[in-house]
Amino acid sequence: MEFIAFIIAIAIANQALKGYHLSRERTLLYLNISFVLIGTGLLVDGLSSLIVYLAHVRRAFIFLFGIGYTINFLAQLVAYALLVFAYIHQARSVGSGPGPALAAAAMPLLFFERNAVSELILIFLLVYIATQTGINCRINKGSNALLVFGAFASLAIAHVCFLIFTVAPIFFPIAQITQLFGFVLLLIMLLRVNRST
Repeated sequence: MEFIAFIIAIAIANQALKGYHLSRERTLLYLNISFVLIGTGLLVDGLSSLIVYLAHVRRAFIFLFGIGYTINFLAQLVAYALLVFAYIHQARSVGSGPGPALAAAAMPLLFFERNAVSELILIFLLVYIATQTGINCRINKGSNALLVFGAFASLAIAHVCFLIFTVAPIFFPIAQITQLFGFVLLLIMLLRVNRST
């Protein structure tokens, strides 16, 4: 699932870059950088899990799970904080906003397994982004705005499922599928925008 998500994330980054070259809209550049980071984190996490699996879960390789997750978490943290910053900048709010401050506060921490603190930070960032895209959707009432809102709402729901999967393991595959769905919605929106310009 992580390798599929990596491919979709890189496709999103590529389409966002194409859109940026066509429109010079800075939000698309932030989206490109964010999804390059997210894709990189997913690839590292997927590769580390694959190495541990191929090594038949030997103790010498178990630490790779932690390293892969830590890199994936930090990549997502910076990516979503960057998107929060982009929405704050776009709205011309006063101050630097919560994104950079959250990223700076969390950087010294290493989360070696999926845990409530890391997921809550990502949920907070994603709920903010989903709220902003929801407001934009209400104002613009277009199908592209609806796709963006659906994408970030799906990503927020996916991380809520990642948060509660320790209580009920069935939520882990639901989280993975919901995350993929969010990525696909965002990719569809970018393909539509790039075709129309």
